[in-house]
Amino acid sequence: MPGTEGRKANSPHPDGGAPRAVPRSERRERARRTAEVMRALQTITGSRPKLDRPTTSRLAKGQVAWSEVPEVHEALLEGARAAIDDWNPDAAASLAKLLRTGPPEPEAGRLSGIVALLSGDPDAAEKHFYQASQGTGSVARRHTNARRAVEELQQFLDFRARILALEGPEDLEDLRELAASVSITRRKKADAAFGRYLVACLTQGVEGPLGDLLDEFADSGRMAALTARPGQLDLAVENAEYVAADADHAGALHLLQGTFRHYGVVSERYLLALGTALSALSRYDAARRAFRIAGPGVGSARAAHVAWIIHDDESAHALARRAIRHDMPRSSVRAVLARSENPVTPPEAEAPTGGMGHVAFYVPRGENFGDIVLPDAVRDAITEPAGAVDWVPFHAHQVFDDEFVRIANAQRALVVGGGGLFLPDTSPNANSGWQWNVPAASLDAVKVPVYAFAVGFNLFTGQQFKGDLFRRSLVAFTTKAEFVGLRNTGSMERVRAMLPTELHDKVRFVPCPTTVLEHIRPGLPAGRSGSGTVLLNAAFDRSERRFGGGYANFLEQIVEFTDKASKGGAEVRIAAHTRGDVKLAKDLVDAHDLTLPVDELHYMDQADALGVYRQASLVIGMRGHATMIPFGVGTPVLSIVSHPKMRYFLEDVDRLDWGFDVADADLGVRLAERTLDVLAREDDYRADVADRQQVLLPHVRAAAADVAKA
Repeated sequence: MPGTEGRKANSPHPDGGAPRAVPRSERRERARRTAEVMRALQTITGSRPKLDRPTTSRLAKGQVAWSEVPEVHEALLEGARAAIDDWNPDAAASLAKLLRTGPPEPEAGRLSGIVALLSGDPDAAEKHFYQASQGTGSVARRHTNARRAVEELQQFLDFRARILALEGPEDLEDLRELAASVSITRRKKADAAFGRYLVACLTQGVEGPLGDLLDEFADSGRMAALTARPGQLDLAVENAEYVAADADHAGALHLLQGTFRHYGVVSERYLLALGTALSALSRYDAARRAFRIAGPGVGSARAAHVAWIIHDDESAHALARRAIRHDMPRSSVRAVLARSENPVTPPEAEAPTGGMGHVAFYVPRGENFGDIVLPDAVRDAITEPAGAVDWVPFHAHQVFDDEFVRIANAQRALVVGGGGLFLPDTSPNANSGWQWNVPAASLDAVKVPVYAFAVGFNLFTGQQFKGDLFRRSLVAFTTKAEFVGLRNTGSMERVRAMLPTELHDKVRFVPCPTTVLEHIRPGLPAGRSGSGTVLLNAAFDRSERRFGGGYANFLEQIVEFTDKASKGGAEVRIAAHTRGDVKLAKDLVDAHDLTLPVDELHYMDQADALGVYRQASLVIGMRGHATMIPFGVGTPVLSIVSHPKMRYFLEDVDRLDWGFDVADADLGVRLAERTLDVLAREDDYRADVADRQQVLLPHVRAAAADVAKA
């Protein structure tokens, strides 16, 4: 009879006979382990698997091992998973230990690795993960995968522990508890739960450690768990954008908070809208975070701008570079990059003292031409009576922080303006409610004389400041200021209506110095009569407010105007103050096959651009400074009125007949008739402009002289 040496117990006889009998000692050990497994299942899970009588008998007698019975094996696996899901590491460890008494298998090894990590033993966890991957690749690959598994699970545990350790908003406690309860074995569900809680905190403007945790969450690639389906959030976000466009940023944020609570997912557009609302409410760290996680392109560009607002030039530079690397070569990004490399305001240690601080909207060449000319014009006006002055610039949109206060207090005075700074939507903030981003404490800390010089109340028809922040800030600013110089009487009326009576006398008429530029800036290019050149400007910022849905009709009127004016001998050209103004030329070609030459003044040297205006026979402007600047250098002007400030200016020079409403059904004909009259009597019109300048010049010089006394 053949020998049985080398055959396993219970293995078939090579001659086809019955399996070899299992030794009694092994049967007893099998029975003991089965009993241990059953007791553990009963104690920990409250039940044991239901087995038929023969199977139960064979297990009790040790004829089979528990691991060979699928019901028992699966019950032990499920019990271990459930204990892990319930964050019961002791129970999970007991069941995992029993699992390891059976034959090695991947799932038992994986669960054992998780239990080891829960117990704080990453080395043991890596060993279990490695053993669980047997047969799946090379030794090096298995070690790498085991280390990665430990790192990912450890990161999960760290996120959970830090969330539990940090106190968040009370009304988000349900999301916090959900994030804390999700099992370590359910990674996608956990990522979604973590992300929902952290993003919900972001929607409430929560900063600090919870914000830092969201950064880590996003950087680890987990935001995919919160990504909405294409178009899923578009309608809700569009509603919030509409509310924000009306300068109700608190209302927009409220809508966005509700949207996230309802859907629990985000999109790039949602995060951009959220960042816009948070920035407008001066929750800058949260805003920067929302923009940054929105995406590497436009999100980084907007995050860079927020970083610049709060003087974080290093971050602004890095984010702007990131945006450019991701196909965002827009000039606004490059402007932030340039400002972060060469700040508008010098560091405190390098700033001059004893000069004049000047808060204004500073832009480089390529940006709005009016904003390029305006700060220089203010300084020209004040330098005329004051003599040489060391000017220290402060960008109005940057937070006027403690360092800015110290620099300002080291000067003789602080001039704010000119420009339409009383506006809620160009650079919305919750510090002042208008374009000068000055917190109340900073304003109070300024100890030198403060002057508002040629500032405009720039609301469109129907637009308003939401809440009472602007009114409170205006009262505090007027109380602090030596005078509040407004560039037109219309603005004076609007501002006085918001001030207590005792402050009305501080409000005075200080026309924009661009309107008298040829009197305060020596060496301007000589004017020239008779060129026949008619420069036409149209503005497209806030187009809906300007055109009210009638843009197609406006184009038709411009075509009619151009036709009649050209037949009368005019050379009609487009004068662009911004890149956006070139839209008129493009739309005339696309819609009417009309090509007009374009002078892009924003790209020119300032003196050359002023020369273009000086040598024109007429300028027809829709932008405020497309009327005021040519008027200021002596050129006849007409205005296409799409904003109250244009009418305010014409009222002050007593020439309302120079204004033509943008929605006028006969705009083209009326503009052409007046244009041909100007060309026929250009010298008379130039003389009239010179006369009207004299109405404004004494007010500019008187205000400048008062500032010069500081």
